[in-house]
Amino acid sequence: MSKSRAKVDDLANLEIGTSEFAKLVGKTPQWIRQLTRDGVLTQCGRGKYNMAENILAYIEHVSGGKEENGKPRYVDAKTEHEILKKEKTELQLQQLRGQLHSTEDVRLVMGDMILSAKSKLLTLPARIAGQLEGESTKTIEQTLRTEIEDTLTILVDYSPQMFVKESSE
Repeated sequence: MSKSRAKVDDLANLEIGTSEFAKLVGKTPQWIRQLTRDGVLTQCGRGKYNMAENILAYIEHVSGGKEENGKPRYVDAKTEHEILKKEKTELQLQQLRGQLHSTEDVRLVMGDMILSAKSKLLTLPARIAGQLEGESTKTIEQTLRTEIEDTLTILVDYSPQMFVKESSE
């Protein structure tokens, strides 16, 4: 057991050169030197790196780095960006399927429907007054109710095609 412990201790203190470290992580010596200039890796001598310490530092770097002073890590920003792209694509797909409409399209279509219902309701008295002359109160009430209900169906006649026509103009 003491022999295996000695090997672990030897690895923890093992120093390797820039080229060896580059081969170990699958990068170029220039890349390793750049990471050293950026402060990601530290040298323990000219062109020498403590293998264990710097492998851990390199792993931390490629996994997004440490969070410093509340500053978001690159990997966190990249993840958030990908999530937003996914949400945008889902919304575009819903719009193509007619399950989602733009605010402007809804405003235009609903405005047209409400104006149409309003104008029909406002012409109602003039349109049916002659028909109801001399009728009983019950008949007048029933006729008016039927006419108003027919007019209000304009507001419930929703069709996704109404929005497609509006958005393609």
